[in-house]
Amino acid sequence: MASNTNINNLIKKIDQIPTLPIVSKQIMDLLKDPDASLNKIVDLIEKDVSLTVKILKVANSAFYGTLSKVSSIDHALVVIGLGEVRSILYAFSIYNFFPKTTEDTIDRSQFWKHSIVCSQVARYLSQYFEIPQNDSLFISGLIHDMGKIVFDQYFHDEFMEIHQYVEKHNTTFSKAEKEVIGITHYQVAAKLLQKWNFPKEVILQVFYHHAPWQNSGNGTGSTIVYLANMLSKMAGFYCSSQEQRIEISDFAHSNFMDYVVKNGFDLDANRLEQLVVHIREFIAKESENMMTFFES
Repeated sequence: MASNTNINNLIKKIDQIPTLPIVSKQIMDLLKDPDASLNKIVDLIEKDVSLTVKILKVANSAFYGTLSKVSSIDHALVVIGLGEVRSILYAFSIYNFFPKTTEDTIDRSQFWKHSIVCSQVARYLSQYFEIPQNDSLFISGLIHDMGKIVFDQYFHDEFMEIHQYVEKHNTTFSKAEKEVIGITHYQVAAKLLQKWNFPKEVILQVFYHHAPWQNSGNGTGSTIVYLANMLSKMAGFYCSSQEQRIEISDFAHSNFMDYVVKNGFDLDANRLEQLVVHIREFIAKESENMMTFFES
C-alpha cells in the first residue's frame, strides 16, 4: 500500500498542473451572460469552424431523436441548449489539454470512445427515467474517467504498475489504484476539476461515479453517471482492454442493482437487456456523428 508521503507528493504534483485553457473564452463569457442575445452567441460560434462541427455532431446525435438533420447553429442551440454548449467547450478544452503521446499506457482512442458513449447514455437515461433536464450529465459522462488520463500523463510509471496489478490480480482499477498509489482516478479528477472551478454538480458526479450511494447530497446525477458507465461497458464499450468484464445477469442480481432500484430507478434484468440493445443500436447510428466527436 502506498505511504502517506507518496500520496501527499502526488497531491502536490496535481496542484502544480496548469489551469485549463477554455477553447473559446469569448464564447464562454457570452454563455455566462444572462443578457447576451442568441444571435450574438450564434455569430461568435460560427466563426469557429471546429467548434461548429462539434456542436452539430451533438445536436444530430441519435440520442436526441431529432426528426430532421440539424444543419445550423441556431437550430442546434434550440435542440441541445446553451448549457450543453458550455459542456462541449469544456470537453474540447480537456481533450486538447491531454494530447496523445508515444508513451501512453492506455489506448486513447478506446478511452475517448468509452467516454463519448457514456456521455450519450447518461443523457439518454435522464430522458428514459424522466429526470428534469440536467446539462451537467453530458460533461460528467464525458470526463468521468479523466483521472486515468491524468495518471497516464503525469504519473506514467505508477499508472503502468496499476495496469500490471489489474492484470495480475484480476481486480478493478479502483482497487489497484488504492493498492499501488493510494489514491483513485475519481479522487484525482475531482480535485483537478475543483481547481479548475468546474460546477459543483459536475465535480460530485465525477467523484461519486463509482459509488453514488456515498453521495450524501442529491445522488440522482451520480447514479445516472454510474449507470451510464456500467451500461456503456455492458454494451461492449470499455475504457481499456484490461478492465473486468461486466455481465448483465451479474449486475442485475448485485447489491449495486438493489441500490439503484431502491433509489427510484425502475430496472430489472429484462430492462437492462433492452437498454443495452438500444445503446448498441444508437451507437451504430453514430459512426459518423458522436463517435467522431474528437476528430477534426
